[in-house]
This record gives sequence, structure tokens and C-alpha cells, in this order.
Amino acid sequence: MTKKEIIENGYIDKYLLGLTTEEESREVERLAVLYPEIQQEINAARVTIWGKFNRNLTQPALLNSFLTKRRVMMWSVIIISFFSLGFFILCQEHFSLKQNYTIQSRRLAQEQAKVSSLVTSNKIASADAEFLHALGTRRIRLKGCGITPEAEVMVFRSVYTGVMKLRVIDLPELPDGTKYQVWAHRTGDDDLLIGELSSPVRFDSLYSLEPVQQYSALQITSLNSETNASVPVCLATFHK
Repeated sequence: MTKKEIIENGYIDKYLLGLTTEEESREVERLAVLYPEIQQEINAARVTIWGKFNRNLTQPALLNSFLTKRRVMMWSVIIISFFSLGFFILCQEHFSLKQNYTIQSRRLAQEQAKVSSLVTSNKIASADAEFLHALGTRRIRLKGCGITPEAEVMVFRSVYTGVMKLRVIDLPELPDGTKYQVWAHRTGDDDLLIGELSSPVRFDSLYSLEPVQQYSALQITSLNSETNASVPVCLATFHK
């Protein structure tokens, strides 16, 4: 799939709405890392979808329903003065109104929580996008090695603040009892563990790493906690 196909065939909207397959989602995320304009399209589409969703939530559906039920109750009070059985009907109507109001209030609270979560996610995504595409952010590609030649991750490092973050492009699924470790190899000094990734490994998130200034290589290994066996997965070396 190419950058042009992603944009023209509507894969970005499908991705945000959860309508893409796992393979299509992985491709969209991979191209978003490689092309800033794809990430910008994703951010813009996310804001648009959230705006439409938020406007729908602000419609006074709950208030209209409450007023409608209240009118029904008022008519029941009028009828009860003429019919002795109206009291029983009024009690049923009141109970139904209260139950319906409680259900709708609960649903509204749930939808508001979803909106709040979406706003928070959007802010995080915007901050991540700003960091990824800042002029002072450098990209370090770690390519597969050993028995995992297809593995690949991208490390982003700010030359101004030293902040380091990692995005997974392609990593094998972790077996039970295994985790990924991110190491910085330092010439003449001990290797430094700067991050860990546990299952499930997400392709749509940035993992924060411990900042390190001097290093000759970055490497990802898989560690089996039962056998303590470490296997190299990805590697990037530097000549300084």
C-alpha cells in the first residue's frame, strides 16, 4: 500500500473508526511513522470525527424525553380525579419515568466519559505528533538481526532535550513469560537498560525511554524470565 492509496482510498477514516483489518491498520501506522503528512492527515481526521461525535452528544435528547414523560404524568394526575384506578396508573408511570431517567443519565455519563477520554487521547496524539515532527527530533531506525530479520522499530530522540521515545513498526509476538528490553551500548562502560516492552506490544503508541547521552549502539533483545535467556531482535550502530 502506498501513501497515495492510503489518502485517496479513505483508509485513514476507516482506521480511526476501527473498520480496517489488522494488516491494513499496521500499514497505516507504518506509513504514518515514515511520512509526516500521513500523521497530519490522521490527526486532522481524528479532530473532525471527534467534533461530529461531540456535537451529537450535546443535543437535548435527555431533556426532551424528560419533558415528554412529565406531560404524561400531569395528564395522569388529571385523570385520577375522575377514575379511581388512575392512582395505580400514575404510580406505574412515575416508576417508569424514574427508571428511564436513571438509565438515560447513566448512558449520558458514559458517553461524556468517552468524550473526555477521546479529548485526552487527542491531546496526547497531538503532543506526540509535535514531538515526532519537530526540527530537533532525530530518527534512529533499528533493523532486525539474528533470527528476526524482518523486525523493525524507530527511536526518536530530541537533540535539545534528550527525550527518547520508541515506536514499534514490526516486532514478533511475545511468547508467555517474555518481554522486550531496550539497551544502549556504551564504549568503555556498562550497557544501560533504557526501556522495556511487555505484551501486548502496541503499534499505535510511543514508548518512553530513559534518556542517554553517549552510546555506540541501540539494541532490542527478548528476555525469557524463566530461563533468563536473552536473544537479539533489533540493532542500530553508530560511528562517532
